[in-house]
Amino acid sequence: MNDSLYEKINSISMQKTLLIITGIFIITDIITGYLKAIKNKKLSSSVSRDGYIKKAGYLVALAFGFLIDFILDLRLFLKGTAVICIATEGISIYENLSEIGVKLPFVKYFKKMNDGGDEK
Repeated sequence: MNDSLYEKINSISMQKTLLIITGIFIITDIITGYLKAIKNKKLSSSVSRDGYIKKAGYLVALAFGFLIDFILDLRLFLKGTAVICIATEGISIYENLSEIGVKLPFVKYFKKMNDGGDEK
């Protein structure tokens, strides 16, 4: 019951589970990003394209992590890549939800990171 985050991540044994979780975060980020753009009246095909390129990069990184793990018989690179992707997408989802008006705790800390630490 008191498993650390590392132990929980390390206990995920199926690559399929990691890919599904990462995919859910990517899709959720896309949806919340579109909601934010619609709300702010800033829907842009070039911004969308750049976002899709970034998402495709994540998928390439995941495939590369899987390949390295497969070749070296490890269970490290895919998990590490997935955790980075999930964390990045999770922060983006959190920021998007905040910008569309969903009241969330800890938003001020993300704003500080984006503003370079300046208080507002």
